Amino acid sequence: MLGCHDFCGHYEWTFHYVRRRFGQEAVHQLWDQAIGGDSQEHYKRAAEKEGLRGLYNCWVKTGEDEKCGWQWVVDEGRNVLRCDMWECPSKGFLIKNDLNADEDYCDHCMGWTVPLLDRAGFEVVGHEHNHTGQCWWEIRKKGKPYHSISPPHDIRKDPRWQHGYLDRWHDNPSQKLPLYESASSAADPCDVLRDWFARTDQLTVLGRGPSAVEPWARALPQSNVMVVDPTYAQRDSFAGEPVAVLFGDGATELAAAAKRFHQTPPDRRPLLMHMYLHRQGEAAFAAYDLPRPVPILPLLIRTGLYTHNPNRPYPTSGVFMVLLAAALGKQVDVAGIDLYRHPSGRTYVDSPATNPTRWPAQHSEQCDIEHLRKAQQYSQGRVRISPFLQSALDKAALSG
Repeated sequence: MLGCHDFCGHYEWTFHYVRRRFGQEAVHQLWDQAIGGDSQEHYKRAAEKEGLRGLYNCWVKTGEDEKCGWQWVVDEGRNVLRCDMWECPSKGFLIKNDLNADEDYCDHCMGWTVPLLDRAGFEVVGHEHNHTGQCWWEIRKKGKPYHSISPPHDIRKDPRWQHGYLDRWHDNPSQKLPLYESASSAADPCDVLRDWFARTDQLTVLGRGPSAVEPWARALPQSNVMVVDPTYAQRDSFAGEPVAVLFGDGATELAAAAKRFHQTPPDRRPLLMHMYLHRQGEAAFAAYDLPRPVPILPLLIRTGLYTHNPNRPYPTSGVFMVLLAAALGKQVDVAGIDLYRHPSGRTYVDSPATNPTRWPAQHSEQCDIEHLRKAQQYSQGRVRISPFLQSALDKAALSG
């Protein structure tokens, strides 16, 4: 029998399978019918019998069983039930075990809670989650006035709330708010990326390798350039205004990148993006008053261009940008990707947390090669890379 935490990996993989096999609507039906309509029916009964107090008692018991790091407050006079989660055991299990099969695991909570509460005569009037294990909720009885509360343990006062990206609902539980308002009115990160890059059919990707400043690279189009955060902060291999910036492991140049971003007129600012792999820890983007970067993994997972392998090397930031350009269907020119070793290939942790194992450098290089070939195949020849890099890919194809 699976424990109350062990099932989370199977849960997430099931969401991914249903989403990829049957589409977005199918996974929403799974959340509504199989979770909210079957396994969590006891919440509906509690709400119908005892109202907000019944929901409070039911969720407090769940928290005790699952060791949730949360606090619930019920105020029937204000018609509000409030939850602040500072450590979700479910998302925490995925982060701890480096599981990232589905494009958005956290959304399933609203996916089953909203329709279940609606059937019982209640509704979510405020909710936010940051995809790193923290969230808050406010629930009320429908058709009655309610007053929001801000308890001492409000998760938004916690420094960890500055990490991750926010999915938000306010007043309308069926309508998620825009993810990155200065770039798009869309709530889905895949739509935000498509909206932003609709301005062009051609992109130039500049990685951090030495080839980014070679003559071949200098001849590439210098408009609609995507760079990583050190390039944006230092202006070394590209001094112009990029169309987008991808923050890499640990966002090593966050302070300098934030300074440049704020000094740039709003109409010339780039789109900020991140992988949110959780391996290196997430940067506190909000602490620098930056828009929380758009996640790129949902689009890469949805298009089949990236499959996360727990505790194994993953592509360099430059290769992630190539995958993104391919997923968007763009013509892309690539420089500065030179198959060098990077953090994901330096050390990985085997199943026992106490058994670190070193990967040879060629393992991370092979990861980049495999993903570059995948981008070329997906784009049907619209990815153009340097002669050196193409030679390396051709040799890898012949040898393997």
